[in-house]
Amino acid sequence: MTDEEGTASKSMSLSVRLLREGRSIDESLRDGHGLEERPSETGRLFVDQAPAVPPTWFKFVREFAVGEFRPLVNQSCAAVLFLDVPPEDKRKATRTVALTFGTAYHSLDPDAFERSFGLKVVLNAVARSNLRSLDIATLDATTFQKRIQASRDADLRGFGIDVDRDLLRLAAGSPRDNSFARSLAGKDALVLHTKTSPADVIEKCKTALKLYHATDYREDFGFIDFVTPIRRQDLIEQLDAAVFAELQELVKGNASDLHITLPDILSPEESVEVGYFGIGLKSGRKQAYGQIAIEDYVEELKAGQIAEIADMAELRASHEIRVIADGQGDKRQKRKLYDCFVYELTHKGDTYVLFSGDWCAVDKTFHTAVENDLLKLVAKKPFVASTSTQNEREFIAELDAHKNLLNLDQVKLSPAGALGANLEPCDFLSTARQFIHLKDGHSSAPISHLWNQGVVSAESFVRDEQFRIELRKEVKKRQAKSKKAGFDVILPDGRSKPVPSEFTVVFGIMRDRYKKSGTVSLPFFSKVSLRAIAGRIELMGFPVEVHLVERN
Repeated sequence: MTDEEGTASKSMSLSVRLLREGRSIDESLRDGHGLEERPSETGRLFVDQAPAVPPTWFKFVREFAVGEFRPLVNQSCAAVLFLDVPPEDKRKATRTVALTFGTAYHSLDPDAFERSFGLKVVLNAVARSNLRSLDIATLDATTFQKRIQASRDADLRGFGIDVDRDLLRLAAGSPRDNSFARSLAGKDALVLHTKTSPADVIEKCKTALKLYHATDYREDFGFIDFVTPIRRQDLIEQLDAAVFAELQELVKGNASDLHITLPDILSPEESVEVGYFGIGLKSGRKQAYGQIAIEDYVEELKAGQIAEIADMAELRASHEIRVIADGQGDKRQKRKLYDCFVYELTHKGDTYVLFSGDWCAVDKTFHTAVENDLLKLVAKKPFVASTSTQNEREFIAELDAHKNLLNLDQVKLSPAGALGANLEPCDFLSTARQFIHLKDGHSSAPISHLWNQGVVSAESFVRDEQFRIELRKEVKKRQAKSKKAGFDVILPDGRSKPVPSEFTVVFGIMRDRYKKSGTVSLPFFSKVSLRAIAGRIELMGFPVEVHLVERN
């Protein structure tokens, strides 16, 4: 196969990134990138040939060798080609793309390129019935990320994502136009598996640019606009200042909902240790951590000189997470710490979320729907209005003194066919027929764990005779031990099926008042995840209530 100029087209993978408007090619390369510019007929070409170096495991392996053992070496190379792409719509400006090869993407500054460029192209090019893989992130106190892959092209419905609570990060599939590519995958970068040549690569990029600006995705993938990136620099600076203030509160020992998580899904083989590097952090040989956590990062700040960090802009430019090898950070295997921050706040009436280095605005209509659904669930009179206890264990001990509440904390039951499941039916059973599930809403564990505990317990109570029998036995033991009465009689005898409408699933959550609004509420994405859970429980026939307990 040849193109119009006779150049042979070859099957290959192209990785394409779109330079942000107003950013120059020179500004898109990291400091100390090591690339050398070479003459090019089209665009600007940069290349690098890394020297051969022994792998980190070579000394270890060599100890097992007998006789002569020729040294083993790793060697990598890189190239990035910047091309100007004229748009089909003459009203739009010419844009610049970067084609990366080998390890060249390590030399690019991620901030210089459009976020979600590849994702938008894929969603405009691929029909919902021709998806192959999706990466999603569920935002909470712990961010859960997962990749869902199909063995062949499949419909969006088959991937089982929750369009309300799951943030779509990457999509892959087969495009409608197979002359453009055989398959596509996109996140920030777009990867095309296609036949191409130097003569027609500009046309490929022009098609990608056209797809990026298209709005076809809204028909089947409009939910990605529930949370959209913002680009106003003045607004970003205001939001960043709020995050920097939260970080300072953590260093002082105060509570905050700010946390960090790697923005990418890692291969299980990438079980490595990491360290924190940058201005104001503890210098010298670095502490190696098996995972990233806000607590460890804050300890590194405490051990350093946080006063040396003027603001978030300075932190953003300096602080990195690097893979640790022999006590040293690998400058090639690094991520900006800022890209790992996860935070949510309300600013001037709008809700914003920081994730993967981008501030995103939550769609107002979506936000209103979520808030209205929560209002329907929040009890006007919680079983306890407030508490002075400092954690969940202390709160449970406090509630244990109430005669109308039976402590079932640490009771573990196994539904039929699931021996060893150790399912906790609830934290307290009330004489008002409430299954009360408790959570310290400011602990490091995600509130979504509480939602899941509630739905699994409700399902087992309705469907599982063995679960009900064992629950009644445990209730009798606990009420005898605590010298309370009247709890076992409100439960069915096990063989009798319960009437769900006679019981209530209660989520009791300890929360501090928000500093700005002065209200007791929940993080926005916890509210989002509750919608689906409450719907499942209510379909079983149980009323659902949320009891917000103010922590004094």
